[in-house]
Amino acid sequence: MYTVRKPMAMTIQFALFLVLAMGSMVPSAMAESKAEPDKLITSLFEAVNERLQADQDKIAADKTHLITIGDEVLAPYVSFETMAKQILGKNWRKITPDQRVRYTQAFRQRVSLSLVSQYDPSKKYDLEVTGARQNDKGDQAAVNSVVTEVKTGTKYNISYKLFVGRNASNWQVYDIVVEGVSVLQSFKTASAEDFKNNGIEYMIAQLQNSETATQGSESTVQ
Repeated sequence: MYTVRKPMAMTIQFALFLVLAMGSMVPSAMAESKAEPDKLITSLFEAVNERLQADQDKIAADKTHLITIGDEVLAPYVSFETMAKQILGKNWRKITPDQRVRYTQAFRQRVSLSLVSQYDPSKKYDLEVTGARQNDKGDQAAVNSVVTEVKTGTKYNISYKLFVGRNASNWQVYDIVVEGVSVLQSFKTASAEDFKNNGIEYMIAQLQNSETATQGSESTVQ
């Protein structure tokens, strides 16, 4: 078990903030099947702001509507399977295909519920892309940005890591780093010990326990 305090909680919040953008892609953005990574991040960020504003009444009535938004067009733009595989590392090969699917689903649910518990409709953000780079093969990319909270002027350095598979027509996000805190690394550090001590079924069960994912500003991920 490990506790996600403010730095990690902020990372999760921004990770799902991007996920929601992916769930609210406008048709014109989707038409660009393989837009440059920096342009993709910018268009997604703008799209989520529009969608969140449009759906404020629905969100106010039921905050889990945030998950509905995220699920609409999520699959093509975020690789939760890649996230889960990297979190478990070498232990991924030690579990069955069914366990891989259930762990991935449970991880996605936990991250989604973390956003629901922390979402604050009074906070607005601006994004400025400050740099982007790709590897020589052109199948991995990193996009650096500064996200500013409009009301307070507080700035967050956020990097988005993406890849594109051999048969994929678009980039997929597999990690987000906020102020040096990686979603993947934060989960990976705890999962190795948890896998050794308790096993994958215990880890899946704990991820599926949604009660701890809705506790104020501090979420416990087990």
